[in-house]
Amino acid sequence: MAGETTTKSRTDRLVAFVSNGRPPENTSGGLLDSEPSSLTKYCRLRSDLIFSRHPAAGGDSYVVKDPVRAQFFRFKELECFIARQLDGATPVEEIRRRAAEKFNAALEPDELNRFIAALRANRLLETGQTGSSPPKGRQRRLRGNAFYLRFSIGDPDRLFNGLIGRIQFFFTPYFVALSAVTILAAVNVIVFNWTDFTGSLPQLFQLRSLPLIWLVLLFVTTAHEFAHGLTCKHFGGEVHELGFILFYLQPGLFCNVSDAWLFPEKSRRLWVSFAGPYFEFFLWGLATLAWWLTDPGTGINHVALAVTATSGFQTLFNFNPLIKLDGYYLLSDWLEIPNLRRRSYACIGAGIKRLFGKRTELEATPRERRFFWFYGLVVAVFSTWLLGYMVIKLAGFFVARNEGLPALAVALFLLTGRIRRRMLRFFPEESKELFRGLGRLFRALKRPAIVGGLLASMFAGAWFFRAELKVSGPIEVLPTRNADVRAQVDGICDRVFVDEGQPVRKGGLIAQLSDRDNLAQLRQTEDDIRAAQAKLLLLVNGPRPEEIAAASNEVAKADEQVQFAASTLARDRQLYRIKLVSQQEYEADQANLAVQRSTLAEAQNQLALLRAGSRPEDIAAAKGDLARLETQRAYLEEQINLAKVYSPADGIVVTPSRQLKEMVHQLVKKGDLIAKIYDLKTVEAATFVSEKEIADVKVGQPVELKVRAYPGLTFHGNVVSIGATTVGQTSSDLEVNGTPASPAGVMDAKMVLVTTRIDNGWLLLKPGMTGEAKILCGRRRILDLVNRRIARTFKVQFWSWW
Repeated sequence: MAGETTTKSRTDRLVAFVSNGRPPENTSGGLLDSEPSSLTKYCRLRSDLIFSRHPAAGGDSYVVKDPVRAQFFRFKELECFIARQLDGATPVEEIRRRAAEKFNAALEPDELNRFIAALRANRLLETGQTGSSPPKGRQRRLRGNAFYLRFSIGDPDRLFNGLIGRIQFFFTPYFVALSAVTILAAVNVIVFNWTDFTGSLPQLFQLRSLPLIWLVLLFVTTAHEFAHGLTCKHFGGEVHELGFILFYLQPGLFCNVSDAWLFPEKSRRLWVSFAGPYFEFFLWGLATLAWWLTDPGTGINHVALAVTATSGFQTLFNFNPLIKLDGYYLLSDWLEIPNLRRRSYACIGAGIKRLFGKRTELEATPRERRFFWFYGLVVAVFSTWLLGYMVIKLAGFFVARNEGLPALAVALFLLTGRIRRRMLRFFPEESKELFRGLGRLFRALKRPAIVGGLLASMFAGAWFFRAELKVSGPIEVLPTRNADVRAQVDGICDRVFVDEGQPVRKGGLIAQLSDRDNLAQLRQTEDDIRAAQAKLLLLVNGPRPEEIAAASNEVAKADEQVQFAASTLARDRQLYRIKLVSQQEYEADQANLAVQRSTLAEAQNQLALLRAGSRPEDIAAAKGDLARLETQRAYLEEQINLAKVYSPADGIVVTPSRQLKEMVHQLVKKGDLIAKIYDLKTVEAATFVSEKEIADVKVGQPVELKVRAYPGLTFHGNVVSIGATTVGQTSSDLEVNGTPASPAGVMDAKMVLVTTRIDNGWLLLKPGMTGEAKILCGRRRILDLVNRRIARTFKVQFWSWW
């Protein structure tokens, strides 16, 4: 969201003139590289120059402003005295004598002549017969380079003059105290409500919120720049430039307050640099409190959230002293070292040249040298890292879309520009001479004969020489075969017998699940089986002879009892008739006979059953019970055997050790994954090739691969299959051998999956590794290689135009 940065822009061109007449560094108009052959006897310093005296413990210095060219120069006291003596009427020799007399030091004519030549080179002397100042040329609106580009949009001086009288409260101690309390309160709100704040941020990541964010950024950055400019006006400076800045491809605003160099007081220069980010921090505090006090979902709350989310980051970014933003100028003013960045690079360059035996004088105190070395090294490392980060991100963006040439062009553009700037700063004189020589070479190459010869040579080389056609694409390593080891039964995992990276054979024991319950059920079932077998045997064998004989004896005894009861009843009947036996005794004899006859019948039936043997139905039922119990026993034995988990294939365990260890004593459900076994002796690489390149890819072509884990090794394989269909921008649903394959995460609109098989005998390649692959499609003429992309454009894209 922080798509813009703000910075108070101060022209980092404070040139220090030195008494030995060395050309001043960092001027845009150019300097005399050598002593001129003749000098005018009388010279006049321009009357419109503005001088500002800066007292210092080591000697006063003067900052001189050229209002025409908006440049600033730092003079030492001797240099300022000489410059002010140049009134057009005093001879140069007299000026030299006065300077030697005033400062009690000899001043050589050559030194004075070189100093005056430097003044003339920087257009600080009057020229011509009538005019006193050089004509003010039209200032270019667009200035800088690809890494630091500035576009001026206007002169805000009149606007600031109208505002400065109405905002005096902002320059009082009361405002400083109020703003400090506001910022501290906002910091407390954010700290104690951080969870609510981060939870509200997704509201800003919506398309409808983008206009609001850009409007908020425009308002905040404008207020930031106005704070710089109005503070400079408050202290008596002038502000004549406001515009846009592009810093390392990041847009922002700037306000040129270079007049701060004229302020003798160090505190005022610091306030000018500090005003912008401090006021923006104050706005952040107000927005944070508004976000906290208002109801979520309201318009004020949403705007306050946008300010809170963007301004805090911008302020921290602007305070970074390693970038030429507010933090850099604060550090430069606090140390009282103008041109800190450039002079630091010059100090490092001088040190490098001393290593090669070339001594270069650098006007700096020991304190300044220490700062130069420390700051210069830190900035060089930081800017190199920042540039490298940009190159990697931009190149990755193009490479992910199979656009290698744009990625290379972007990387070369950024690196070339940065290397050129570094050379100019470390070795200014040598680099200028080198680039002048390259310029002369390029101008010579523009001659028709040379151009024609070069073109002819290039065409001949493209016609006769051949090169390998390589089709590249991102890869992801996949196993040729993979096997999931899963639990076949529910149970508690007692033990895992393998570890990550351990090779296993098919049928090897992987884990053991608890089988205590099944063992107890098995023992009970076996007891029931034995009981059922005994019962079946009893039914099949039938009664024993002894049982039949005993039953026969029981029948005989029962028969005798019946006969005895019958005889007793017959006797008592006769006696009853003659009234010798009572009726009650007679009826008891009848009942006894009936009982004895029933007992005889039962004995006879039991004897008949024993002689008939077991019923077939009882034998069948007993056999059924026995079969059921035997089936249950087989099931329990199978369950106990399935509690031992075996590998279904040869391979290597790829499940992490921690996951395997945590599985012990855990409940495992049927079908749960125990471990993954991959066959890694041969792996496959899924490569997504753009549909524009797939016509040249054939099965069997050699492939060279590099993975990020082993950048120094090149793996070799062959194309084994080419996808039958294309895939779109996302391939999360695409699988190879059951494994999701989306190596780059971002692909072209249409891609084709190409599978490469690689020998992995050393087991270096691991599933999931990513890298790049080059499919070698055969040697072609260089002309044909160049013509491939052109042919696609004209024969497909342009063909549709008519």
